Amino acid sequence: MAEKLEQILTHHGLERYGQAGEPFDPMVHEALMHGHSADVSEPTVQEVLQPGYRVPGRVLRAARVAVVEPDENAS
Repeated sequence: MAEKLEQILTHHGLERYGQAGEPFDPMVHEALMHGHSADVSEPTVQEVLQPGYRVPGRVLRAARVAVVEPDENAS
């Protein structure tokens, strides 16, 4: 049932979004967890906890994510 509803909404322009590795954008992501890593150069989505949904021009629900920022102590 949920898949059928999502198919219908997708047909009408609904887009599911959020991927690990993409740059963190507070306009479309909600950070629920935060950490640091020497492996990133900018705030980055480490894990998508709940996908976001948008229609053209409007975010309906921000993707809920875990974010990592550059580790300032790493040399």
